[in-house]
Order: sequence, then structure tokens, then C-alpha cells
Amino acid sequence: MTTDIRYFFTRILLVCVGVALVLAPVIGAGEYLGGEPLLVASLEGSTEFLPGSDATLVVVIENRATNDFQMFPSGRAAADESSTTARLLMVDVGAGDAPLLLRTDPQMVGDLPANSQVKVPFQVKFLENASGGEYTLPLTLQYRAFLFAEQRGSETVAYSYTNGSATIPLSVKVTPRVMIHVLGIEAAELTSGNEGVVTLAIRNDGSLSGNEAVARITQHQESPVVPVVGTSYIGDFSAGETAQAQFKIRVNDAAQASTYPLDVTVEYLDPQGDLIKTDTVTIGIPVLGEIRFEVLSDEFTIARGDTREIEISFLNTGPVVVRSAQARISAVDPFSSTRDIASLGDLAPGEEARAVFVISVDKTATVKEYSLESEVRYRDALDNRLVSDPMKVGFNVVERSGIDALLTSPLSMTIIGAVLVGIGYYLYSRKKRSVK
Repeated sequence: MTTDIRYFFTRILLVCVGVALVLAPVIGAGEYLGGEPLLVASLEGSTEFLPGSDATLVVVIENRATNDFQMFPSGRAAADESSTTARLLMVDVGAGDAPLLLRTDPQMVGDLPANSQVKVPFQVKFLENASGGEYTLPLTLQYRAFLFAEQRGSETVAYSYTNGSATIPLSVKVTPRVMIHVLGIEAAELTSGNEGVVTLAIRNDGSLSGNEAVARITQHQESPVVPVVGTSYIGDFSAGETAQAQFKIRVNDAAQASTYPLDVTVEYLDPQGDLIKTDTVTIGIPVLGEIRFEVLSDEFTIARGDTREIEISFLNTGPVVVRSAQARISAVDPFSSTRDIASLGDLAPGEEARAVFVISVDKTATVKEYSLESEVRYRDALDNRLVSDPMKVGFNVVERSGIDALLTSPLSMTIIGAVLVGIGYYLYSRKKRSVK
């Protein structure tokens, strides 16, 4: 019995000592047991983006820590601190394997207490050729956390902190799209004022296969290259596939030899059946300049009332071959022609050919210099009939000379007639006298 009573009091004493040890440091330091920052993060709003788009990723960071209870061990002073606050919080987003460019540096957001949140924006640019799919962006958080406060003397308290960090994955999605890249351009014999064919090799650099795809060209602002037939059907346009698309265009008359812009897009149906249009790609179309001809022959001299054969040389000063060329001269009063068309054949750039015409001048024509218009009719690479600009051919109409002048002059003919009549009368009279 005595043993039991002694054991009972011993147990009571131990409990009292324990309680005393717990309650004794009321004048010492405070420490939160089990409390530390608990950081979570997510992206606000839509997390799906188009290739080539600029976006603002708003990162929402929450501190979900809680303070369970507080104790005051011996030798430590009470402190106005919380071990659950993330202090000097630094936030950084990495690209990871995502096809994007980060345009915002790491950001300092200050202290984040328990049960609070902060929103941190990051500017990004998704690459033009970004493949569709889900990507992970590593979010790195670095901060300082309170450990304990130690009393040093009656009025000094020393605070102890620790460095903390966390890496949280953020998921973004790139919408799969057809993205086009023009690999090749064939635009032979495009000249000012004429039509031509442009053939494009277009590759699908996107991660989506387009259904019922149609390539389309449009005029770029005030470019002189204008579509005539501006669509070309492709059909199924798989990712990585290259398709040929052919168009018919016209080049305005004012275009010089240069390269001019033309816009290219592809329209297609996505897997949901929605009609989607790719981003516009601007390409350069080479224009060779204007088809021109030059008359090489000098001025022709022709007498009034005369008819003569003339030979005119035509030079192709343009940049392309002209096919089945014919030269023509327009004879207007006081000129006429019994042969005003001549064949030149095919003429390469810098090549010349001769045309022969027959020209007559009325005998009443005024003596002076004249010019007649000539032109060249030809076919281009598309077998279109084309006509050159008019070219001047010079003529100098002069008086007839020598016997021709006498035979064509009215006065001369009158005198000659009178003389002949006189001679005839003289011979007749003489013959009549000799008979008598």
C-alpha cells in the first residue's frame, strides 16, 4: 500500500515538472510548430494559344500554409514573426520544352503571408512554327522563411531565417494549325502589261493536317501584280507535305523590271469541320519589265506618184522571246499599200528581223516629211495575242526627177504635146507641098 502511494506521488511530480517545463518559458521565445510556407501556383484564364501569338501568362501564386500552435522553449525570446510567410518571394518562369520566347525577367513580388495570393504577369511570344500539343513551363519560386528568434540580453532579439525554393510545373497548350511555307516560286516570262502563270511549292510546316485545303493569292496593297485566277485546290494537306499550286496573274502596265509582293494563304477545314485560314505569307514575284521593239531603218525617200518596195528592220529590245511575230504598217492618205503585213517569226531578246512592204504615194501628195505607224503582233508564252506599242517609220516625199518629172508634170506634158502637135503639123504640111 505504501509502495503504491509512493508510486502515485512520483507520477504526479513528474507530470507537474513536465507542465512546469512547458509553462516556464512564457518570458522566452515563440516558435510555430509545423508551420512553413506552402506555395501552389496556377495560370489564370485560358491556357491554350495559337502559334505565332503574343500572350500574357498570369501566374497566380497562393500560400496555403496554416499556423497550428505556438510554443515557447526556454532561452528564446518572443518574436513578432511567422514561419509560414514566404518573404522576398522571387518568381521566374522558364520556357522548358515549350516553343515560346520569354519577354519578362524574373520578378520580385515581396512577402506572401499564409492564406494569401499574388498574381504575376509574364509576357511571352509563341513561335510561328510552334507544333500543336501540351507543354510544361517550370515555375521557380525562391523565398526566405523564419526559423526562430533568440534573445541576446534583455533588449536584443536575433532572428534566424532559412532559404526556401520550389519548382511548380505549369501546363500550356498550343493549338495545332496548318502553317505554310513557300519553298519555291516559278514565274517565267512575266512582263509588264501582260498575263502569266505563277506556280508555288507550298509546304505545311504545322502540326495539323488540313482537309479540303485551297491555296489563295491576293494583291498585296498597291502591288502591280494582280490575281486573275487566284485559287488553287490542294485537297488533303498533311503535316510536312508539299503541294503545288498554280495561279494566273496579270502585271499592270506601269510595272518596271523588279520583284513585287504577293500574299499567299491556305484555307482548310479542321477536324471539327470549322473553316480556318492560315496566316498570310508574303512572297516576291519577279517581273522582267516591258516587251518593246525598235525600228532600226532610216527614213525612206519616195517621189510623188511613185510605188516602191521598202525594207524595215525590227529589233526585239524586250526581256523575253516573242513568238509568231508579224510586222504591220498602217498606210494613210496620201500613202497606200498593196503589201502591209510581213512575217518576222520568233524573235529572242536582242534579235532583229526584216519586213518588206510595198508603199505607194499619191501623185498629188505634198512634198514634205511624213511618218507612218508600224506595230508588231506576236504571241506570248501563254499563246495570248499581243500587240506592241506603235512605232514611227519616216518617209520623205520629194518631186520626181528626170524623165519621170517630165512625164508627170502637167505643164511639161502640155508643152510636149504642143511640140508634138507642131512637129506633126510641120511634117504634114511639108508632105502636102511635095505632092503638089
